[in-house]
Parts: sequence; structure tokens; C-alpha cells
Amino acid sequence: MKAALFKAVGEPLSIEDIPDPEPGEGEAVIRVARCGVCGTDLHSTSGHGYTLPAGAQLGHEYAGEVVAVGRGVERLRVGDRVAALPVVGCGECEACRTGIDVLCSRWTGFGGGLADYARISERGATILPRTMSLADGALVEPFAVGRRAVRLAAPKADDRVLIIGPGPIGLAVLFWLHRAGVRSVVLLASSDRRRALAEAMGAERFILESDPAPQDIAAALGGKPDIVFECAGVPGTIARAIALVRPQGRIVSLGFCMVPDQFVPGMALMKDVNLRFSLIYTREDYAECAAALDADGDRARAMVTETVALADAPAAFERLRAGTGGGGKLLIDPWLGR
Repeated sequence: MKAALFKAVGEPLSIEDIPDPEPGEGEAVIRVARCGVCGTDLHSTSGHGYTLPAGAQLGHEYAGEVVAVGRGVERLRVGDRVAALPVVGCGECEACRTGIDVLCSRWTGFGGGLADYARISERGATILPRTMSLADGALVEPFAVGRRAVRLAAPKADDRVLIIGPGPIGLAVLFWLHRAGVRSVVLLASSDRRRALAEAMGAERFILESDPAPQDIAAALGGKPDIVFECAGVPGTIARAIALVRPQGRIVSLGFCMVPDQFVPGMALMKDVNLRFSLIYTREDYAECAAALDADGDRARAMVTETVALADAPAAFERLRAGTGGGGKLLIDPWLGR
């Protein structure tokens, strides 16, 4: 089969022929219909912070159709259309009981979605509604990240909310805030690049970072934010969130920053701020995302700005890294044009 492999920092992905995956016990193989490119794919191939080993197979935001099942598989059948967790824990330890599989010290990785076929775990598979497209199925993973963050923040309809960073994760947060009925939301961005994309997903207030931005945000919301979602993942954003949130406000950080950052703890202490981090999602978040995307697919689908064939993935990947792509979600269709 064809697959996209990381070779080295500074080199584009390489499309190569590798053996088809075989399902082990409790596993299945899917024919990948779509796979999204995530910010972590970019971070882990950039040479900043953690870097993937040479030869690593990328892709963890995928959906597809089951084409083979291994021994002991009971719930999945050939022909089922699924989205699947890229990391599955042992299911028995204390960490797994948190619902966050990646916290398990014995987790198994099931990535490799930038390919014709991918191996998945039955325990990590969510069967998609029959009315949901496989293209939308590839959005389940990033939207699940946003759902858990919003769930942890537990916003009320009249809360004033700020999202810093209108990338795919910030837009996923916006999607779930709309689903929760939150009426006052502002997106804070470093440029106008994603304004049209945010507006297509329902954003009504989009403010550019500047010296008067705090006053503009407070004017748009009718006061300082009760909740700030830090979705940019760049140094300085947590400090900015602390400066912008109201006293005793809440900050949820889910931006994936892999380089050292700093903020002054006393500034958060003096405002009695609640700061917490949100690591990916639970299986319940995943399942809920499938149902929500089936019901509200038009809004979610607006995030997708480009869909390309696997052969074109290396060039599209580098455009995204350089910030010259569409600014939304890049999807790869392994079978496009074949």
C-alpha cells in the first residue's frame, strides 16, 4: 500500500510502498477514506521539541471502512464505517479509568492514517451513524478535543467566553460552545487569515491582537471574559490568557506548545484564577462527536479548507507548515485520482 512517511526534519514527507497492515487480536484494518493533518503532525516533524523517529508513519485523524478483522473481534464487521482512537490503553489500570487512554503507561498506538489502509483497535472504534459521511468521520478526532475542553469549562449560556487562536482546535471549541448555547464568544487572532473561516463556523466577533485588544474584547463581551480557552499553543499565550480573564475566571489550555514558555504565577494568584490543561478526549467525547457531527455537519464541515490526494500530501503538508495553506483543516483522501 501507499503511505506517507516522515524521513527527516527539513524534508517533505515521502510517499512510499509498504506492506499492508494485518489485524492482530482485537484489531481490525480499515480502508482509509479521509485523514486529517493535525498541528501535532507539524510540531513533531519540525525539529522543535519532540521529533518523530525517521520512518514514522503519520496520521491520527482518520475514518474508513472495515475491510478485515482479527481474532476475538466481536463488535466490528467488515463493511462497518468507523472513526477510531489513535491511542488505546490497556483498559485495566488506574490511568485508563480516567478515560484518557494516552495516560496509560501501556498504551498502544494505532496511527498511520496517511495511508491506503490503517490498523485500529476494536476497543477504540466508534461506529459512525449511517447518515454520516466518511469525510465528516475524519473530523471526529479534532472535534473531540474541543468537546472535552468545553465540557471541563462547563460554560453557562450567559458566560462571556474568549477563544485565543482560531485554528482548527479553537474552531472546534467554538462549535461546542454554540452547541452549549453560549451567546457571547469572541475569537482573538494574530492575523486576519482565518476570519472568513471563523465566520463560516458561526463566529460573530473576531478581534485582532493589539494593544487595545483587551478593551475591544471587554466591549464586545460586555465585560472581561469569564472563561478563556487557550488554543494557540505558542509561548506567551497562557500569560495573555491570565491577563485577559476576569478575577476568579477560568482558563482552559489545550494549545499544544512543545517549547519552554513562561508566565508569572503571582499574576494568576492575585486574580485567583482557575488554570487547567485539557489532554485530548475520552471515548465518550469521541462517541458524542460522531452524533453531533451527524446532526450539525454543515457547520463542522466549514472547517475543511483543502482535500488532496495522498500523492499531493507532502506539498500540502509543507504549505500548512508555512502558513500558506487554507488555514483550516487539511484532509487527505488516499484514493483520490486512483
